[in-house]
Amino acid sequence: QERFPQALDNLEKLISSISYDLDTSLKLPRFNPARPAVEELRERAELGLAQKGLSSKEYQERLNQELAVIHDMGFDDYFLVVWDLLRFGRSNGYYMGMGRGSAVGSLVSYALDITGIDPVEKNLIFERFLNRERYTMPDIDIDIPDIYRPDFIRYVGNKYGSKHAAQIVTFSTFGAKQALRDVLKRFGVPEYELSAITKKISFRDNLKSAYEGNLQFRQQINSKLEYQKAFEIACKIEGYPRQTSVHAAGVVISDQDLTNYIPLKHGDEIPLTQYDAHGVEASGLLKMDFLGLRNLTFVQKMQELLAEIEGIHLKIEEIDLEDKETLALFASGNTKGIFQFEQPGAIRLLKRVQPVCFEDVVATTSLNRPGASDYINNFVARKHGQEEVTVLDPVLEDILAPTYGIMLYQEQVMQVAQRFAGFSLGKADILRRAMGKKDASAMHEMRASFIQGSLDVGHTAEKAEQVFDVMEKFAGYGFNRSHAYAYSALAFQLAYFKTHYPAIFYQVMLNFANSDYLIDALEAGFEVAPLSINTIPYHDKIANKSIYLGLKSIKGVSKDLALWIIENRPYSNIEDFIAKLPENYLKLPLLEPLVKVGLFDSFERNRQKVFNNLVNLFEFVKELGSLFGDTIYSWQESEDWTEQEKFYMEQELLGVGVSKHPLQAIASKAIYPIIPIGNLSENSYAIILVEVQKIKVIRTKKGENMAFLQVDDSKKKLDVTLFSDLYRQVGQEIKEGSFYYIKGKIQSRDGRLQMIAQEIREAVAERFWIQVKNHESDQEISRILDQYKGPIPVIIRYEEEQKTIVSPHYFVAKSNELEAKLNEMVMKTIYR
Repeated sequence: QERFPQALDNLEKLISSISYDLDTSLKLPRFNPARPAVEELRERAELGLAQKGLSSKEYQERLNQELAVIHDMGFDDYFLVVWDLLRFGRSNGYYMGMGRGSAVGSLVSYALDITGIDPVEKNLIFERFLNRERYTMPDIDIDIPDIYRPDFIRYVGNKYGSKHAAQIVTFSTFGAKQALRDVLKRFGVPEYELSAITKKISFRDNLKSAYEGNLQFRQQINSKLEYQKAFEIACKIEGYPRQTSVHAAGVVISDQDLTNYIPLKHGDEIPLTQYDAHGVEASGLLKMDFLGLRNLTFVQKMQELLAEIEGIHLKIEEIDLEDKETLALFASGNTKGIFQFEQPGAIRLLKRVQPVCFEDVVATTSLNRPGASDYINNFVARKHGQEEVTVLDPVLEDILAPTYGIMLYQEQVMQVAQRFAGFSLGKADILRRAMGKKDASAMHEMRASFIQGSLDVGHTAEKAEQVFDVMEKFAGYGFNRSHAYAYSALAFQLAYFKTHYPAIFYQVMLNFANSDYLIDALEAGFEVAPLSINTIPYHDKIANKSIYLGLKSIKGVSKDLALWIIENRPYSNIEDFIAKLPENYLKLPLLEPLVKVGLFDSFERNRQKVFNNLVNLFEFVKELGSLFGDTIYSWQESEDWTEQEKFYMEQELLGVGVSKHPLQAIASKAIYPIIPIGNLSENSYAIILVEVQKIKVIRTKKGENMAFLQVDDSKKKLDVTLFSDLYRQVGQEIKEGSFYYIKGKIQSRDGRLQMIAQEIREAVAERFWIQVKNHESDQEISRILDQYKGPIPVIIRYEEEQKTIVSPHYFVAKSNELEAKLNEMVMKTIYR
């Protein structure tokens, strides 16, 4: 300002001459300029209903009502645009799902195949989606298989032109750590100092809270003047945009050139807006969300694989949503891999609800949410007849009966307002929104209107107040039933494949999801086939209850090496494989995973021997070149890894152990009812058979020792707590790497299950059998057994009574002397 005093005055003059006149009116694209959209929409909707065989008066009247509302609100073109996008997807063989959101309550959407649920049959409400009394843009988000999303972006660009369609920008903002790190870099602070400072900021903190709440951080900032200056600047930029990226779903389509309304920049497939989603919508433009949903990919791939392998051409949308076997799968909680029902909370709820119809599945996914979960106990008790079903008023019984008197859905709130106070469904939707948003002024006005409406239809003011209060409480968490219905249908379709075509289900989940589903497949009765370098596929395959893991599943194996292995098969021995291998692959880290998972077992079962000889084999090949085939390599002998070591190597590289784990041998002879860690449920008591992998001993405030164990049942891990009393009894005997039966209570902590141990006993693979004729010698047998205590459980078979008694209170050590004493005393046979 001192050097150029006129600069500020000139800037002020420049700004004063600039004005903005932003057009915020709605600018929907024209689907077909050659024909009125209202005519084309009606024609296509009526044709869709006719094709579905829905020609009754009820359907025709509902269609006419919806079309009238859509036209009055100016959305005819919008529905045709959405219909066209869905048509494009289906014409390419993509499975587009059953729809999502409140649009599922629209008969027009169902007639156009935008959604897949009949809203008349399922009693879904159109006014939750659109109504004249609440003017908002219809929000039809489009779910598409995630791997095909780029195809839709290209289609929109080609259909409407690059000047009329664009993806939407998003702005990533400065977080606390990033803001400070970026500023400190400008001050020339080295990386090791940056990390030392910023690691003291937790993910919950902003810069101010970190400074005030963390003494070490505050001292470090105040230790240097440049740190203080950097911190001051970082506080000013925190929360502001740092960089741009592309919105995960949003696309904008316009009737005219987009640059008439908003600025654009170059994008990958189509242009990118320079306004974010809020700015785009505020400009009156149509924003649509193309949501890549991987569960649609899964179910589509299952459909394709079923047709390819078994020749069954199943139409996903025609799957019976009341299929009894599939409902039984939901009731069992066997829903790993099932959309919306994979988490432990959802699984526990399914086991409690025990769905017997599809409506129960819809209710379960709606209950498993904040707020609604407060009524889980009431819902379960009422469903199973353990609690009386109470309804606010007999006139509301049919509305609340499906959910046992609990107002679970937003649509139920609307129906109650309509039935009890004579509200139109449009006005009822406004009430629902006011309740959900806790809009005090709107609710005060609505309460008076509701009470007056109730009085007009013959209810008392006292009853009206009571019903309004209950509605207000439930509206805050009530779930959109239309959305719940559509997404539950997708979940049911996935579960149908898991129930009826499990091999197809698991093959898709292993190849398109991750190896987590391998454990689930093993628990479902599938087995991992032995791996061999000459037969292993690239992708995982399943046939005849055997899982043939592919090269892509082996951690650390690159795609180019995997494809080379497949293209150059077969190999006559390990030397042949090494000789064929290009020099750039003759590296121990590249081949180590192949050895450790057993790909060379068919040539040499001693894996450690193969591993220890690899480096020498590399040198041997390099030195001899083409003469290698005429020379015999001298293998250096080596002790093999144990089966347990092999198991854990395989588990690390494949996600599952293929070799036989010692726990499997013990489990086959277990004397207790063992529950796998994967099947544990909260607030239950269980016995697990596990290997103790880690022991952490701590001292309590009372000065006593207790321990935390990390245990593994060869499939899943669990944390086990040993409080002081139990640790005092058994703590010194527990060793890492040993096997134990642990009995205890299952609890949830920070969303994860853990066990509070009550008893621990060492587990072994042997059992000790004593066969006697009667009980006469029981006392003497007990006296002898007590002298030879050890880990092997005793089982007594009483010959005369034709029964076997497991005697878990007798545990003995292996001993010829014990066997001789018992033979001498009772003159009976002893079996191991």
